Amino acid sequence: MTISTEQIIMELRKSKNTIATEAQELGLLKQNSNLNSLINALQTTINLDELLPIFHVELLKIVSHSGVTYEHDQLNISTKFGQRSNHKCEYDLSIENTYLGKLTFMRRVRFSEPELETIEKSIGALLYPLKNTLLYFQAIQSAHTDPLTGVLNRSTLQSVFQKETSLSKRHHSELTLVALDIDFFKAVNDTYGHAAGDLALQEVTKCIERTARESDHIFRIGGEEFAVLLNATDLKGAELFAERLRRAVQSVSIHYANAEFNVTVSMGVTSYRENEALDTMMERGDKALYEAKQTGRNKAVSA
Repeated sequence: MTISTEQIIMELRKSKNTIATEAQELGLLKQNSNLNSLINALQTTINLDELLPIFHVELLKIVSHSGVTYEHDQLNISTKFGQRSNHKCEYDLSIENTYLGKLTFMRRVRFSEPELETIEKSIGALLYPLKNTLLYFQAIQSAHTDPLTGVLNRSTLQSVFQKETSLSKRHHSELTLVALDIDFFKAVNDTYGHAAGDLALQEVTKCIERTARESDHIFRIGGEEFAVLLNATDLKGAELFAERLRRAVQSVSIHYANAEFNVTVSMGVTSYRENEALDTMMERGDKALYEAKQTGRNKAVSA
């Protein structure tokens, strides 16, 4: 679901006083100072990566537990704080017909009824801040993600590149780039239609995702062009990745309406050179990609 800027603004206009009033209606402000502290702490951020650790730390002051997990399958979010243990209590969270995910609390001994009541009241304080952070999370994801394929878009490439080059320097590891392009993509659109072309893009994306590691970064640069940043991977490793990907793509049969067709990809592979700019690395990868296309397609060329 696409989240508009107007929706975010409307949700984030809930002031601290409004949330405090809702909390009071739930009876939360009648609890001890730790619950009051929890309510205040949860209003200090709209970043999900910050909100959940705050909730975990503040709840530890009220109810002893060894760990907390949070999952939201629809948004592909799964995170854990602390340690897993034998006994657990689970809560599916929702507010105003909006599903907010599932929280699980764990520890070595069972939770008592008073402790479960306190946990539930603490969750009551979490609901509105969590709803707002999820809206913000979706907005950020939407701004950074290509809507057709679900991978990162070109606008995020520079920031990811800066992060990966910093990690590469810190860990003395190599960083490589694979630039790829679907061969004769215009012919696919002309022959089968643009909907078939969109399906081809999605199928190629799936091949890239299956071939890449979770730590690698996949971008749709535009049209039928993609780029993959492979961290902790040298040129030889990137060449092996490219060959696996080439074989994976050409083996996929794409079915659209009554038609069946295949596509292939051409790739340019290159390694990051110390202190070079992203544009320089991309230009070198594009030249290798161009050479692959000029010399037969359905192949990878290294630069």
